[in-house]
Order: sequence, then structure tokens, then C-alpha cells
Amino acid sequence: MVEGEHNKPAFLRILNYVFSIADNVILIIVAVGLIYLAGQLIYDAMYDALMLWTSHTIPHLLSEMMFTLIIMELFRQVWRQINKHEFSLNPFLYIGFIASIRGLLLTQMSLSMGDIQWEHGTIQMAIQGVLLLILVVCYVLYNKNHLKKVI
Repeated sequence: MVEGEHNKPAFLRILNYVFSIADNVILIIVAVGLIYLAGQLIYDAMYDALMLWTSHTIPHLLSEMMFTLIIMELFRQVWRQINKHEFSLNPFLYIGFIASIRGLLLTQMSLSMGDIQWEHGTIQMAIQGVLLLILVVCYVLYNKNHLKKVI
């Protein structure tokens, strides 16, 4: 029992228990859904690559794979919630890293294939690079501060 829980009326203890179970059930459903979605993306990408190579390009397949990594980072955060671990910003920073790198790669591929204008592409790449730099600085500062709290 949580500290101070015995001082609460029975109705509130029961309500807290029911909501705690509902919270866990919803988190488990979300976790299963994320795993299913990641598996479906991988299956679709592999099917496209092996069977229908002409219908999707390499940038499309790379985009699907990187999106799968983002989904798996979301799954890890949900799993941390299910196991009642301490909240961490790291999974969200990892998602930002992956999304920025994905943007850089896709923009570079689009530039090299002539799908977008050079000026537009370089601006997009500069923005993605600056976002990535900001995320790295946030990651270093967050983990440096987090280490001080642990020690």
C-alpha cells in the first residue's frame, strides 16, 4: 500500500485501485498496438523490397525503417510506464534524434535525385542539422544534471 493510503476513505482506495488497473490495461493495449504497428511496417517494407521493388523507392523504404525505430522508442517509453520506472526524457530525445536524422537522409536523397530544388533542400537540411544539434545539447545537459541527482 502506498504511504498515506490507509488514511483515505475506502471509496477512494477502491477508486484508486480501479483506475490503476485501467491505466495498466490501457498501457498494455498501447504497447501491443505499437509492437503490431512496428511489425506491420517492417513486413510491408520487406514485402515491397522483395516483391514489388518498382512501387517504392529506397527513400520510402528508409523512411519506413526510421519510422519503425521511432515507434519502438515510443514502445520503450510505454514499457517504462507499465513497469513504473522513473520518468526519463531520454526516449523522447532519441525519437528527436531519429526524426532529425531521417529528415536529413531523406532530404539529401531528394536533393541527389533532383526531386527538390537545391536552395529548398539546403534550407531543410540546415534546419534538421540545427534541430539535431539542439537535441544533442539537451541530451548532454539533461544527462549531466541527471547524473548529479544520482550521485
